[in-house]
Amino acid sequence: MAADYALLEQAIAIISSVRGLYMDPDALADDVILLAYVWPDEGEFKMAVARVHRTLTQLVEGNVEGSPLKYGFSGWRSFHFQHRRGQQSRADMRIVYMPLDTGIRVKGFGNRHLPSDDIYQRLAQLQ
Repeated sequence: MAADYALLEQAIAIISSVRGLYMDPDALADDVILLAYVWPDEGEFKMAVARVHRTLTQLVEGNVEGSPLKYGFSGWRSFHFQHRRGQQSRADMRIVYMPLDTGIRVKGFGNRHLPSDDIYQRLAQLQ
C-alpha cells in the first residue's frame, strides 16, 4: 500500500465530510484502507476517494438511487459506479446503504471484487 498515514487520514476526512452520511467510524476507516490496498498507486487511490465522496453526496441528495438488496441485506440498497470515470468502464465499485429521512446509513463501500471475492460477503460478516 503506497498511501501513508496522512493520506489515509485525509481520505477519511474527505469522505466523512458528506452531510447526511451516517457510518460506523471503524468501518469507514477499514473501507478507506481497503481502497488504498486495491489501488496502491496514489493517483488511482485519490481518484477512488473522490468518486466515493461524489457518489455518497449524490445518494444523500437523492440524485441517484441504488438497487434494493434481499436476504440478509433486506432494507439495504447497492449503488454501482466506476472508480475512474470513462466510457466502456465497468462499474467496479459498490456502496451498500440504507436511505434515512436525514440522509443515508452506509454499511460499506469499496471495489466489487477486491481485496476479497465479493464486497457483499465481506459486509455480511459485519452483521
